[in-house]
Amino acid sequence: MSERIAVIGAGINGVFSAYYLSTSGYDVTLFDRGDIDSGTSGRFHGMLHSGARYATNDPISAKECITENRRISGIAGRFVEDTGGYFIAANEEEAQFGDDLYDACRKAGIDISELPLDDFVKNNPKLSRSKRVMMVPDKVIRSYEFVVTVAAAAHLAGTKIRTFSDVKRIAINRDSVAGIEYERAGKVATEKFDMVINATGPFSGKILEQSGLDQTPVMPSAGVMVVLEGQVSRSIINRMREPSDADILLPYWNNSILGTSAVVVEDPDQFSPEMEDIQMMIDDMADLIPEVKNMKIRRYYYSVRPLVEEESEDSRTASRSFRIVSQEGLGDTLLSVVGGKFTTGRLVGEEVARRIIEHYGTGRNLKDPDIDGTIETFEERYSRDPVMARSLSRRGTIDEEYASIAEAYAISAIIGGER
Repeated sequence: MSERIAVIGAGINGVFSAYYLSTSGYDVTLFDRGDIDSGTSGRFHGMLHSGARYATNDPISAKECITENRRISGIAGRFVEDTGGYFIAANEEEAQFGDDLYDACRKAGIDISELPLDDFVKNNPKLSRSKRVMMVPDKVIRSYEFVVTVAAAAHLAGTKIRTFSDVKRIAINRDSVAGIEYERAGKVATEKFDMVINATGPFSGKILEQSGLDQTPVMPSAGVMVVLEGQVSRSIINRMREPSDADILLPYWNNSILGTSAVVVEDPDQFSPEMEDIQMMIDDMADLIPEVKNMKIRRYYYSVRPLVEEESEDSRTASRSFRIVSQEGLGDTLLSVVGGKFTTGRLVGEEVARRIIEHYGTGRNLKDPDIDGTIETFEERYSRDPVMARSLSRRGTIDEEYASIAEAYAISAIIGGER
């Protein structure tokens, strides 16, 4: 096909959009101002949601999450740890909420089961304050390795990837997109495109404003994660209550990630976590797990979620589902993705591709990427590249468990045009 499509943003939404579009025959270029997966997608807590967290207050998002949880586990099992997740009540009020949680999960098609409390506490002495416990199919996913591999699949399908390329402006020609202007390595360049996909997450409104266009209905919400040394449990721990601050403790490598807060911000680039907020999160989780107060804080980080703006300004009640918004007056040549979660990124990319296929009147069967096949093909094709060879040489060494991260860095450098 002759249609040229620019995808701005190499997070999970952008790479899946690029992959499905390239495999459908379009001429696709993927841009990001940083590395692949360096924004919101690479800064979340690492959970592949079962949807249980949203079952009571956001059933649409809950159903999307459980469907994608199963699908991603099927195509990318090498990056997924089937840890399971506990919903645990720290007091009687939370224990009563368990009835609503159980019913909502059942309605959403999420497997949930109540565990005998005495047996659970006996096997999990660090969780002796538990008043009620339920099990759900939450999982942990290694974000960077997964997203880079999907980007590699897009690359092999023909996508041109330009990392560290900051898109400054989307050019408009009357009633359609004309192209984009971007800066790379200190040089400004322009390229013509027939369509632009704005997958910049919380920055989606900012790039439109810089282009003289109306902003998307995005509500940037900052969330802080605290990395604690050691683990309380090999499973994910959720507080048995409506979504709130400090309601997740997740095992990641040999650490625990405590998350998260939710603060609406005007500029995603101008947020800075406060130590008092971090301490409040630790104190809150300590009501259930006193040990977290004694765990060493290794570091903390934050992400800014691109929530769908509703009438309410409460980021906790905002939907975690997504919208694909067409810019008014441009005939579907500029689409912006608003909302969504890491767990639903594949679904977002698929829906973007379907929208474009419908726009151009072309028929394509969308197929998921072959993750294992992509890695094998890439290793064979680029085995002589010094960066790739260096990462592959870590196999069979004491650090082999971490070699896949080194390989992901190598793949990103190769496909991002830095080699």
